[in-house]
Amino acid sequence: ISFFTRLNFEPGVTSEVLGIIFSAGTLIIFSLIGYKLSILKNKFIFPFITLALVFNYDYNVWATSGLEVSFATFLLSSAFYIYFFTELSYNKRLLYSGFFICIGLMVRPDIMLILLFLNFLLFIKNLFDKSGFIKLIKVHCLFNLWVVLIYLPYFLWRFNYYGFIFPNTYYAKLGYEIAFKQGLIYLWMYFKCHFTSFLILVPFLFICSAILKHGVKKFFLNKELAPLFTALSVVLVYLICFVAKVGGDFMYARFIILCVPFIYFVIVYSLVLIDFKHLNVVLLIVLSLSGVETLIRINMFIERDEKGNENAVFQNGIADERYYYLYFSNTDKDVANGKELKERLKDIKYKGLIVGTQARFAYYAGFSYCQDYFGLTDTLIAHTVIKERGRVGHEKSASPEYIESKKINFIFFTDSFDGRLMKNDFYRTAEINLKTGPIKMEIFTYDSVLMGKLEKRLGNDFRYTNFPNYLDSYIIDSLPKISSSDKLDLDYNKFYAYYFKNNIDPRRENVFIQKRKELMIQDFVH
Repeated sequence: ISFFTRLNFEPGVTSEVLGIIFSAGTLIIFSLIGYKLSILKNKFIFPFITLALVFNYDYNVWATSGLEVSFATFLLSSAFYIYFFTELSYNKRLLYSGFFICIGLMVRPDIMLILLFLNFLLFIKNLFDKSGFIKLIKVHCLFNLWVVLIYLPYFLWRFNYYGFIFPNTYYAKLGYEIAFKQGLIYLWMYFKCHFTSFLILVPFLFICSAILKHGVKKFFLNKELAPLFTALSVVLVYLICFVAKVGGDFMYARFIILCVPFIYFVIVYSLVLIDFKHLNVVLLIVLSLSGVETLIRINMFIERDEKGNENAVFQNGIADERYYYLYFSNTDKDVANGKELKERLKDIKYKGLIVGTQARFAYYAGFSYCQDYFGLTDTLIAHTVIKERGRVGHEKSASPEYIESKKINFIFFTDSFDGRLMKNDFYRTAEINLKTGPIKMEIFTYDSVLMGKLEKRLGNDFRYTNFPNYLDSYIIDSLPKISSSDKLDLDYNKFYAYYFKNNIDPRRENVFIQKRKELMIQDFVH
């Protein structure tokens, strides 16, 4: 994305286009696999894997998500194809498949689990094959060569720069915790909708019978069974040891898409191996059920009110990201707002706080400093300890005290914060009118110099409460009526955090200090 941005392509559009390209690449790979299976069995095999992916609602959703999902899926699919379905020499298959796994590891750190498991399978295979120690070392060196040459230097640089083993989001989203209950709910929500994927359980019986028939050693050395066992075991290990373990994600199906092509492959390949008589008929029937799956999926996160209007709903803290972005968010407007704000404020520096869906606005607005509320870009928030689990991916957040310590000037789109950061003081409310409409904000820490610049630059398009003027009114109208030092302390502490701490204003502040002395003497006398 950085490369294409350098060439003046829009990063948002670039990410979507790349997602579609890599998603299509995965379709091509499994089409080739289907073609080779047809040649192997010398008969036409219905292209179930390709078409099942085409009709899989969530596979297509994540193709245009802008995230890394389709890229990571393509890389694993490429490695799988190269190792099991090309005519290359064994050493080249190890080397090339290892390269794609290495790049996948840089895209998604959780692929490390798959890498380790594949090394385990290679070790078992060579152990049964009695390859000898030298050959065993050579096999693993070839397979992991790119990890040593590319990933290891990258990892050492990253660790030296950031100071942590994993990316910041791993800590922010509690990837180190065990949350099997939520994780199993996440898996169940996918499989109960995409119920044809339950057919992945059928190969269990086939594999068990194969092991009983041939023995464990011959089973591991059987080249025909190797693709089936590898795909099935990798899927199960990944879904259980990663997806279920971390509690899944708040984005529906996101972590499962990586496995979806391999789930379909396992279903088809197991039926091919047992030479099922009516294979194509069964595959066509199963594929036709994708329409039912889509119907279930579309209605999973939608509820209708008495008037028939649609409303998005969360299930177990999990959301349909596509539905949210299509109907409750406006990408074009956010981008336009950001660009206009950047153009109008240009050289004025200010600090802003946003939540995830506002990141695109912040990117184009070009804040001098941008704080993410959920700690995705903040190591202190990401490494805080929480007492209770909440919604996956949203369990850690910035405290008001922390935001004050960062001297954040504005919280943008304040209706997105469900009241956790809002101070509910009317004088904090602000608004900037742009061509596309007003941007509502909360002034979190007041900077007189900054406010003066904004007022001068934006004129009537910037609406806010001039706090020094408000203090003057407070001192005249409200301060004389205060008879309790506790009440005064409450107001002064708010004013201090908001204004006095960040602005030099001894004249107004001394009024409060003097009033407090008077109240303390009064309390002492009484």
